[in-house]
Amino acid sequence: MTIKDTQTILQPELVNQLERKISYLRDLQSAIKNNQISQVYQLLDPHKFNDRFQKMSSDPSMAQIDGLVADIKKDIAAFLAPELINYVVINFDFLTLEPVADDATLYDVYIGDWWDHRQLGTLNVLTVMLTSDDSITSELIETAKLSEEETINTTKIQEVKKVMTGLESFLADNTKRSLELQVIEDQLVEISTNKSGLFGRSDKVTREALEKKQELLIATQKRIPEVEKKLSNQQDYLLVFEKEDALRQLELQSILAHYVDMPTFITELQHIYVSYMTKLDQK
Repeated sequence: MTIKDTQTILQPELVNQLERKISYLRDLQSAIKNNQISQVYQLLDPHKFNDRFQKMSSDPSMAQIDGLVADIKKDIAAFLAPELINYVVINFDFLTLEPVADDATLYDVYIGDWWDHRQLGTLNVLTVMLTSDDSITSELIETAKLSEEETINTTKIQEVKKVMTGLESFLADNTKRSLELQVIEDQLVEISTNKSGLFGRSDKVTREALEKKQELLIATQKRIPEVEKKLSNQQDYLLVFEKEDALRQLELQSILAHYVDMPTFITELQHIYVSYMTKLDQK
């Protein structure tokens, strides 16, 4: 078989492949040009779109599509983002979105707009998929099940407060210990200056007992800086635990103001692609 024969055999299939790619890019160009957002998503991931809406399957594989748009994905994401972000902030107005630095395809999603709000997950503009933090959703589900008097950190807070009570009691006794030391010092001075043998043979025993007690009290007093530091640490722990509980309550209130329960909210997040495509098709 000659080179020309080989080329003649391969030519039709090669031409067909090129035509399919050119046709795909033309369709994508037309959808973007005419602001047909739903069509753009369908072209970016036809299998996902058709699977969700039970339409006829498409020929292009994701590998082929990725190869065709790999170098313009960020530009496509920048084009699609405003519409999607607008949809999210309208339908999930208690969520805050912030673009991920150096990646136009991703947005970090936070619950609330207050200071130190927690990140719920990340929204992919090209796939319209919100990858949520399971630990946060699990905490909120657990919080929703508790009584009004209970929080996730209730036990931890009780334990910290118990430790704090002991430390505060130790520090509160400082004045008493200082007075005891002063009394002991006065007694030791009196023994030392006693020249008439007023205490008799018991002087030595009394001195040793007083000095031993004095030593113990001084050792105890030296622990004050250590105890103060421990108390400060416990106060920090308490603040963290109470802040965590308060934040979870705030997050839960924001969500339940729009949804009957957490499972419903989570389901809505998982189906954001379908709900968004449906909304686009209604335009």
